[in-house]
Amino acid sequence: MSQQKPRALVVTGDGINCETETAQAFALAGFDSEIRHLNDLIAERVKSDQLSSRYSVLALPGGFSFGDDLSSGKVLALKLQHGLGWNLDAFAARGGMVIGICNGFQALIRMGVFGKDISITSNVSGKFMDTWIKVMPVGTRSVWLRGVGSMELPVRHGEGRIVIAASRRSETLGKMERHGMLCLKYETNPNGSDEGLAGLCDTTGRIFGLMPHPEAFVRWTSHPEWTSTPGRATAPGLGLQIFENAFQEAARAM
Repeated sequence: MSQQKPRALVVTGDGINCETETAQAFALAGFDSEIRHLNDLIAERVKSDQLSSRYSVLALPGGFSFGDDLSSGKVLALKLQHGLGWNLDAFAARGGMVIGICNGFQALIRMGVFGKDISITSNVSGKFMDTWIKVMPVGTRSVWLRGVGSMELPVRHGEGRIVIAASRRSETLGKMERHGMLCLKYETNPNGSDEGLAGLCDTTGRIFGLMPHPEAFVRWTSHPEWTSTPGRATAPGLGLQIFENAFQEAARAM
């Protein structure tokens, strides 16, 4: 294996606010992580083929990109599609991996990465939620979730309810189940998402989006009840395994 580290690109921009934590999570997992502003990428005209040659992973962090104008993640999605012309399917086909966390996941949905019949809207409660919740990986499709068991992660969003178009619900669910796309579910359903979905992957398993924040639990001391297990104070948080899985996948390809 090459001694060079795989590289992760963490996109920031107006309203994105979790880029530092996300880059740190990738660095802890072994990546050479780089934070770049969306406007700079557009000015440099970084295209899909250049993205593939420079980076193993593309990360779209959480936040409130462009104030969630039009709808959550919509403007970010438009800039990625039309300002940069990025084809994430092609990036994944070349061996790249993509993760969208919270607002980044919303942007992936707006881009149609998981299909035209998937949308995301306000929590069923109509309120912003900020808490910790248990999630459980489903199936083996996602490279990000290999070997990951049930874990508790923080969620903080007002628009996290994943909705499958009612007119094509049965057909869409059947297709997604066959391809292992329904890869992450809540133990309970805090926002009313269809099927209790907390995250999705594409048919390759290399593009992954989720509403919880794994980058916010890469150190055990980030958990609100960490003092009940003081012996684990220096242990990694459970969210780190998601980033370590990406590193292992990227390192194998180098």
